[in-house]
Amino acid sequence: MRRIDPSKKEIIAEYIDKHFCEHDEIPSVRDIVEGTGIPLSTVHRYLISMREDGSLDYSGRRTARTKLMEDAAPIHALQVLGTVACGPGQEEEQRFIEYIRMPESLVEKGDYFALIAKGESMIGAGIFPGDYVFVKRQQTANEGDLVIALFDGKNNLKKLGFDQKNKKYILHSCNPDTKTYPDIIVDELQIQGVVKGSYHKH
Repeated sequence: MRRIDPSKKEIIAEYIDKHFCEHDEIPSVRDIVEGTGIPLSTVHRYLISMREDGSLDYSGRRTARTKLMEDAAPIHALQVLGTVACGPGQEEEQRFIEYIRMPESLVEKGDYFALIAKGESMIGAGIFPGDYVFVKRQQTANEGDLVIALFDGKNNLKKLGFDQKNKKYILHSCNPDTKTYPDIIVDELQIQGVVKGSYHKH
């Protein structure tokens, strides 16, 4: 029986994990051959050996699954439905741009979508121009929530407040420059969703 070289096992396992992290898919055996330069027959032999020692799950066919993949959080695809103003409101618009993939641990049960932040009124809340915000679609919100609000036919991302005395909604900016980004006070608005998080896509 030919000797098993531990360094080749490490090379194969590292390539499988690297491919999975970069492409969000399990590499085929052919991918492993091309990515490592190890001959096909040798890759098969080592995958079988690694299955036997418990370092990966290999069915003997096209793909192999490592421990990293078993532990990885499931991924949820969200539709990006255009931009949202973080500053002066913009006309309501929904247009599909792309899908982004988010760990399911960051997305609770419910109907979610994503938008791209436009403007600087929410930088104090950690939302910068170009950031992706993921939004739970709902029509109600609590004071202090970051919301996608529709008023006068325009959308805006703001922190929700309510003036009990005057019965008006207050849409707070989260930017220290209050002269450039003043609060917006309206009699009526429609909540289109509550922001549950954001991230910058490099």
